[in-house]
Amino acid sequence: MYVVTGATGRTGSAVVDELVRAGHDVRALGRSAHGLASAAAGAEPVVAEPTDAQALAAACHGAEGVYVMVQPNYIPDSPDFAAHQHRIVEAMTVALAAAGVRRVVTLSSWGADQEAGTGPVAGLHRLERRTNTLDAAVTHLRAGYFMENLLGQVESIRRDGRIAAPFTPDLPMPFIAAEDVGRAAARHLVGPTPARPGAPEVVELHGERDLSMAEVTAVIGRLADLPGLRYAQQSIERFVAEQRAAGASANVAGLMAEVARSINSGHIAARQPRSAATTTPTTIETFVARALLPALRAGAPEEAAR
Repeated sequence: MYVVTGATGRTGSAVVDELVRAGHDVRALGRSAHGLASAAAGAEPVVAEPTDAQALAAACHGAEGVYVMVQPNYIPDSPDFAAHQHRIVEAMTVALAAAGVRRVVTLSSWGADQEAGTGPVAGLHRLERRTNTLDAAVTHLRAGYFMENLLGQVESIRRDGRIAAPFTPDLPMPFIAAEDVGRAAARHLVGPTPARPGAPEVVELHGERDLSMAEVTAVIGRLADLPGLRYAQQSIERFVAEQRAAGASANVAGLMAEVARSINSGHIAARQPRSAATTTPTTIETFVARALLPALRAGAPEEAAR
């Protein structure tokens, strides 16, 4: 039996689907019975708060392996998002140790090699360090920049005919689809175990190819039949002001700005060479056709989620 935390999220639901389709018994953890009913078909649903170490340990008892996801998305009005992440990391680490789990695959991020200066990615750095202390074979999947983040641009595309973000226009980034991350996690959970206790494995996931924001904009413009679509790099100050106006706390807006600065400066960057093991199948063209264009045609922006 395998346990999947964050089973209602995009990566978690993909892990569940992949494992169930392969015939494995799966226990899907989430905060809502309603959400689990729709996102974790074929799995045993378990409602547990991510900060409840006792409930998590009970859910993980007897598991062959556990997929660990600590919320990487911002809670917009959080006064201290890092503290929120810290509580989840501590509860999960305690639970995994108490349950005696021997195989762990975490959702980490590019940039998690850095201890600080990376916004919420610093919380995933801590997740890596804490799970490395377990008596378990641990694999950290450091995913690149999620394609799903582009769904937050739908309203800007419709209203202004532009994609606006604080990233340098021509900077290549490892764009990846959340579904591909989840499927990779499932394969690592059930496959051979190269990692051993005390020697964690790190695997970066780079997506199908590196893309700049200018290149992504060109793809969207072509597929959406919007030849005038342009990319506009926002200043960090403008970006923060817009996030604050949209309801983000000062803490969260500051973390978002830190991510942008770190990506632009190379502080957040892919470190492993691209290879067959780090490359995933979904192209930006496929993602735009399947996810962004329907959202654009529906006339309503969608919030990115992992």
